[in-house]
Amino acid sequence: MRRGLPLPDKIQNAPELRPGLELYLRAYYELDSCRAIGMGEGPIPWTALDQWAGRLGLDEEERGDLFYLVRRLDNAYLEHVAKKRSKGGK
Repeated sequence: MRRGLPLPDKIQNAPELRPGLELYLRAYYELDSCRAIGMGEGPIPWTALDQWAGRLGLDEEERGDLFYLVRRLDNAYLEHVAKKRSKGGK
């Protein structure tokens, strides 16, 4: 509670992240800065994912999970941005 106001519903009822998935969420947040921005935002590049996985020494199965989960997050974000843009928002 800040300034005597209750927490927003989205924060009070935020979903819990399952154990072990924080790595992929961290990857998404860190790699978000690698996306191309021009006329609109592009996806996180494959090369950025591959380099991040290599830096952490992820094996093939972990890399597969990383690519799959970060792509899912990224696609959801890009769909959200596209819907917002089509409704005239920024």
